[in-house]
Amino acid sequence: MPFAPTLPVRMSSRQGEDMAARQRIVVVGGSLAGYSAISELVMLVPDSDIVWVTGETSATYSKPALSKEFMQGRNSLADLTLPGIDAAGKRLSIVRGRACAALDVDNHSLCLADGEAIAFGHLLICTGANARMPAMFDGVEGISALRTLEDAIGIRARLESKPRVLVIGGGLIGCEFAASMRMLGLEATIVERLDTLLERPFGGALSDYFLNSHRDNGVEVVLGATIDRLVLDNGKAAGVALVDGTVIEAGLIVVGAGSQPTTQWLEGSGLTLEDGIACDAFLRTSDPDIHAAGDVARWHNRLFGMTMRVEHWTNASAQGRAAARNVAAAVTGDQDLARPFEDVPYFWSDQYGQKIQMVGWHEGHDRVETVQSDNDTGSLTHFYRDGVLIAAAAVNMPRAIMRLKGQIAAQLRESK
Repeated sequence: MPFAPTLPVRMSSRQGEDMAARQRIVVVGGSLAGYSAISELVMLVPDSDIVWVTGETSATYSKPALSKEFMQGRNSLADLTLPGIDAAGKRLSIVRGRACAALDVDNHSLCLADGEAIAFGHLLICTGANARMPAMFDGVEGISALRTLEDAIGIRARLESKPRVLVIGGGLIGCEFAASMRMLGLEATIVERLDTLLERPFGGALSDYFLNSHRDNGVEVVLGATIDRLVLDNGKAAGVALVDGTVIEAGLIVVGAGSQPTTQWLEGSGLTLEDGIACDAFLRTSDPDIHAAGDVARWHNRLFGMTMRVEHWTNASAQGRAAARNVAAAVTGDQDLARPFEDVPYFWSDQYGQKIQMVGWHEGHDRVETVQSDNDTGSLTHFYRDGVLIAAAAVNMPRAIMRLKGQIAAQLRESK
């Protein structure tokens, strides 16, 4: 189905908005959480005035494919684009290519970068996260992050010259990208400051597996490394020098140094910002008329009994829909729609043809157990806290890991 057309939006910064403005629902963010929220809202509140400020010039696309299928040339731009939202008969307006600059919580008004404002009754913030770029790399030619479609297109163009590739950071994006480079037959090096690969997503439990996998496939991996300076050639990045004197040359440097939630435009707004937007179990912010979802939301997950911010594709989809239902409950007064978001996080990775999956949240685990599959082609790792299964990671055991997703939820509920 085609995307809903961009429609004109009446914008005003005046106080005392009319009833239509007080009932208007505004969703900010054009990635998956925003897309999922809009998809849900047009079904739940079809008669409401809904404005989607995407902040993007393009339609919503699949980000997980950027470091894998798209980077390897197995997916085209068309393959990445998500299906259009059917807005026929709905009061949906889409504002593309215009970013948000500020939020006036007291007056329920959203200010765009061009100075215009949109009044709202309910706001759902899904602005995601941006790639973290260390100062020494920022703005240097020959260095790129890999977070957006524009990043991926630019990197793919650079690969035509078959450069030697240096990946800064041994996290999920860095490891997936390095694997893609080897699949393309390019030389690749990973430089990681920690002594393990993929420490954050897997708690270090699978570090040896990842290290051996990358080295067996021809990637040079340098762990426990600190970069002293960039090596430049006529102002363009040509490699890095480590503090131990080692120089690593490269024709292309890709930085995978993590991300930071996109909350800069909310500073001074009055919302509570704590490594993201602080939310309760229902994804409500410190203002009950404002919700958040996706990479930008730090919410209390009652199931795990802790506050978390999850940067996974599946979380953005589920959380966007959940936040939309809670907004719809507030708009319609139908409290049967309102639910706390109690989810077991899940993500996957594909590297060298191996299917790697993780369910749950390993933070705070005190015991780890790993078992091999019967044919030794896969493994299953369990993470426990106080004797309760809280997370599991699998290599080439997709059925087993998905069964554990429900088991984790059940055990956590029983332990309360």
